[in-house]
Amino acid sequence: MQKIINFFKEVAVEFKNITWPKKDTLIQLTVVVISISIITSLILGGFDYLFTRSIALFSTTNSNQLTVPTQTQSLENSIVPLPTVASTEGKTK
Repeated sequence: MQKIINFFKEVAVEFKNITWPKKDTLIQLTVVVISISIITSLILGGFDYLFTRSIALFSTTNSNQLTVPTQTQSLENSIVPLPTVASTEGKTK
């Protein structure tokens, strides 16, 4: 138990030796960190967009075969209903 108490006393002594940054320096460093984070996210987002688009181009054999659904096409044909309890009661495995 004495080792733990001694450890916390040493921590308190070390905390007194720390030179904390001034308010202006702290604000400047915070702005730098936020700016670098935004720039990095924009660069990574741009690369992600480019890679996604390039993979989409390579995955299709012919760019004319791309099908884009229009407003006149109904979604009813693409919706598959899930089985219900009533439709599976008579079936056994």
